[in-house]
Amino acid sequence: MKKPPRSLPPVFLSLTLLVLFTAVPSGASENKASFRAGISFEHFSRTVEDKVRLSKSSADLIMARAEIEPRPGLVFDLEAGFSLSNFNGLHFVHLPISIDYEAGAVTGLLIGAGVRAGLLRLGDFDIEGVGRFVYSPGSTKTWTLEGFSVPGTSRGGPTWMRASVGPRISYIFPGKFVPFLSILGSWFWGNFKLDETLSDLYGQETKKIRGKSLVEISLGADYKVSDRISLRAEAGFLPYAGGIDGTVSAGCLFFF
Repeated sequence: MKKPPRSLPPVFLSLTLLVLFTAVPSGASENKASFRAGISFEHFSRTVEDKVRLSKSSADLIMARAEIEPRPGLVFDLEAGFSLSNFNGLHFVHLPISIDYEAGAVTGLLIGAGVRAGLLRLGDFDIEGVGRFVYSPGSTKTWTLEGFSVPGTSRGGPTWMRASVGPRISYIFPGKFVPFLSILGSWFWGNFKLDETLSDLYGQETKKIRGKSLVEISLGADYKVSDRISLRAEAGFLPYAGGIDGTVSAGCLFFF
C-alpha cells in the first residue's frame, strides 16, 4: 500500500496559486475591500486505511472564521477553533499488548485557510475556483488498560490534515438565496501516535492514516438575511470503492 502522499501541500499551494492567477480581473479600481467574520460548525466522517485494515474516523469542528474580499470575485478565508476527532477502530500491533483503539474522541486545535476566486460567468451561473487546507494538531488522551494483574496505561492522540481544491458553480437568483454545487479533489491524511506502558514493559507506535476517498461532491447555499448577516449550509458525500463518506456544515457571517 502506498504511503500518504507527502507532496499534497505543495500541490494544494500550486493549485491555489493557479486559481488566483486565473481569477477574473476586477474591472473597477474604486471597488472597496470587504470583511466579514462569524462562526461555523462542521461534521465529517472518513474511511481511513493504514497498513493493517480499514476503519472509520469522524470529527466535529467548531470554528471562528474571517473572510477578506480585497476585490469582488476574490475571497480569502481564515479559520481557527477546536476539533473533536474520533479514530475508534485503529489497530496497533507493535506494542507489548496489541490494541484496538476504542477510547473515543480526542480534543484538538485547528487552523485553516482557503481561497475562492471567480473564473467565469455564464448567464446566471458563476464558476469559481475554491481551495481549502485545514490542520488539526490533536492533544493526547490517557486511559487505563483493564484486565491485567499489573498496572497499565495507554496514551495517545491524532494529528490530521485536509486539503481540497476544485470548481464551485453557483446559480445567481435575483434574490437573497444562492445555491451552489462543488466538485472537489479531497485529501485526508495524518497519524495517530500511541504509547503503552504495562508494568515494566513499554512500547510506542505511530499509525499513518489516509482517507479512502479522493473526491467530494457537495450541495450548499448562501442566504443573505440582511445587509449585515448571511447564513451558509452545505452537505456533501465522498465516494470510494465499496462505500461512501459524508460531511455537513453550517455557519453564520457578519458583514463589517
